[in-house]
Amino acid sequence: MADWKGTIDVSHGMSDDHKPGVAERLQRREEERLATVRRRREEQDGLDDKVQESLQSFLEILKFERLSLEKSLAESSTLERSKLIDHFDSLSLRVQKLQRNVSESALFLPPYELKTAQNVIVLLQSKIQETRDQLLPKKKFTFSKKQNKNGSGFDSKHTKDVEKNLDLAISKSASTKSDDDLVVEFAACKFVDRTSETLQKNANEINQKDIALVNLSNCTVLLYGAPSAIHINKLNRCTIFCGPVPGSIFIRECIECTFVLACQQLRIHSTTNSEFYIHVTSKAIIEDCNKVKFAPYNWKYETLEEDYTATGLSKQRNNWDKVDDFNWLATGVHSPNWSVIPSPDRVTSWKI
Repeated sequence: MADWKGTIDVSHGMSDDHKPGVAERLQRREEERLATVRRRREEQDGLDDKVQESLQSFLEILKFERLSLEKSLAESSTLERSKLIDHFDSLSLRVQKLQRNVSESALFLPPYELKTAQNVIVLLQSKIQETRDQLLPKKKFTFSKKQNKNGSGFDSKHTKDVEKNLDLAISKSASTKSDDDLVVEFAACKFVDRTSETLQKNANEINQKDIALVNLSNCTVLLYGAPSAIHINKLNRCTIFCGPVPGSIFIRECIECTFVLACQQLRIHSTTNSEFYIHVTSKAIIEDCNKVKFAPYNWKYETLEEDYTATGLSKQRNNWDKVDDFNWLATGVHSPNWSVIPSPDRVTSWKI
């Protein structure tokens, strides 16, 4: 067999008439490639504009709904007692719908705006409950809150702070603190700056609350219950377990970690060499990640079924193996940044 050396002259044996045709085809291919790149950039720019419009619209609707609910709540004292139960139930349903809207919009909401929206929800729920307790007091087994000078059990300063944050978000005012700082500050439950510990929260501590896990190293975190959202930043060699989350879980800058999570939306940024055992009803999103692997959620604890029922998270819908990589635009070609954990390599029994 001949030993081929050097480069092959593709023009050998080709007439001069054919050479321009090859060059033209190559030129057309390059032009088509550049056109595709431009089109994708234009599509991305259009998508960014739509996201910004959606964000502005969401915040304005949120403010309108807050004002409308507070107006209806202020009118409670003018209603007949026989109508108050239906009145408060109706207000609670409106807040629940608003909560669902926040959860569904979490995909495009930046952390600060998401935190602001969740604070508005908590504020409205508290105001409704306090007004209900005032106008429909229970005769037995009640615990009254210490009233402020204005006669309300709810801190008026906190109310003003939440309203101010919403106005700031709508007007796009710059915050002096980073998004990460705000997440930690506003989180109802948090573990921060811990090393080589087993950390745990139970359902009565985390249900319907935001959780922040920040700057942990060699820790195991057990979250029994159904928090509203979780923010995870800067973890190293940690293992995180959590029950179903009706909203979003945000993960940033984690190295060599294992996550066992159930949620509606999962967004992973700047994370490497980590494994995810997940139940996610929408597609997980990764960005600036590499060597991340996925498998189905398989953590079990005593009240898991109750928590699924309470959150309304669908057990039948799990897109654990459908991951969108925002850094990988090639269609029809799998992203090299993530993979599925082969069945023989998956953990089947967690030793906690």
